[in-house]
Amino acid sequence: MLLVFLLGLLAFAIIPGMQTRVLTAAGAAPTLAIAVNASGFQLAAAFAGWLGGRIVDGAGPRALYPAGAALTLAGLAVAFVLLRRDTTARYPSTVD
Repeated sequence: MLLVFLLGLLAFAIIPGMQTRVLTAAGAAPTLAIAVNASGFQLAAAFAGWLGGRIVDGAGPRALYPAGAALTLAGLAVAFVLLRRDTTARYPSTVD
């Protein structure tokens, strides 16, 4: 029960920082940016339920652990690539 509480606490602690980042990058359409960000969360939750059901149906409940680990690693890889792209766009190389 404690782990469920901590998961919820950490999940909701991330949202204000993400919303701030979206607002900073939004430019002239902050409301639209926040709406798209929230829609992305809802779409991801729906996709996770669908994919989890497909995995359990096809390979059984024990397959959820490696599938979750693989998807987490894939998400981290995408995040690192996007972070690298963002910082190189902001700070171009001064070496010619």
